[in-house]
Amino acid sequence: MLEQTQEAKILDAAYAVIAREGYTKTTLRQIAQEAQVAVSQISYHYENKEGLLLAVARRVANRYYDYMQSSLKPEMSPREKGGCFIRLYQEVLEDDPALFRVLYDLVGLALWSEPVRCKVQEIFKGIVDQITHDVFTTELMRDIGYRYSRETLASLFFGGIFGIAVQALLEPNDKTYVKSLGALNVVFREREVE
Repeated sequence: MLEQTQEAKILDAAYAVIAREGYTKTTLRQIAQEAQVAVSQISYHYENKEGLLLAVARRVANRYYDYMQSSLKPEMSPREKGGCFIRLYQEVLEDDPALFRVLYDLVGLALWSEPVRCKVQEIFKGIVDQITHDVFTTELMRDIGYRYSRETLASLFFGGIFGIAVQALLEPNDKTYVKSLGALNVVFREREVE
């Protein structure tokens, strides 16, 4: 197996420490200790703590996209892809909650840091664009008959998943939150006749 570069070790360590401690409690010294490098090497590779955080944000986005690429199949119908998004979030919440802890930490920091806000916006836009493209297709919109735009329903869908995931992290012993993600399938029902 190839040995990791120093930059990759630092990024792995930062992700692990932030997932465990939260960004505000994380110090460069902790990250350096976890990566087994000198603190000066973090500055060399990432400039500062915020630069490292932005690299962690890219990692979170890449990890999410990797999950999606391994789950979504071209032959799936839009409804099946919507169900796939839901199941994927359920699985990630159960198997990789650190991903959500880091993502939510990034969201909180995005309220106070312009570079982090831009990166989080980019991540969210990518997710909503993917949901719009893969799930809320013109065909599905015709089937379900909603008057809302594809982008509006994709944002609603993502917001529902994101909000339920927050609840699940806040109450890790209550598995009803993770299971309640399945209720989002209601979005795919044809609307009732008025």
